[in-house]
Amino acid sequence: MFRSQISLFASAAFCLVSTTAFAHSRPKTMSPEPNSTIDSPAEISVYFTEALEPKFSSLQLTDAEGKVLSKDASKPDAADSKHLSLPLPKLAPGIYYVHWVTASADGHRMNGDYKFTVK
Repeated sequence: MFRSQISLFASAAFCLVSTTAFAHSRPKTMSPEPNSTIDSPAEISVYFTEALEPKFSSLQLTDAEGKVLSKDASKPDAADSKHLSLPLPKLAPGIYYVHWVTASADGHRMNGDYKFTVK
C-alpha cells in the first residue's frame, strides 16, 4: 500500500510540474472586451494567464485598414506581472483591432488579436 501511495504522489507531482512547465500566456480579461461596442476608451488593458516577460510582450492598436494608432508603447504593470496596458488617443467611431504578443517566463511566445467597435 505504501508503494502505491508513493507512486500516486510521484504521478501527481509530475503532472503538476509538466503543466506548469508548458504553460502559455493567453489573454484572460480584456478591456475593451472582444466584439464590444463602446465609447472611445482611454486605454487598452489586458490581463494574461501567466506572468509575462515585459521585454517581449506588447499590445498594439490598429484601425480597420491596418494603420497603427498606438503612439505609445504598452506598459507592464509593476504590481502585476500578468497585466499590460496601452494608453490610447481619442478614437473616432469605427472598428479597431488589438494585437497582442506575449512571452511567458518559460520562454513560450504567443500572439493574437481581437476587435472592438467605437460608437
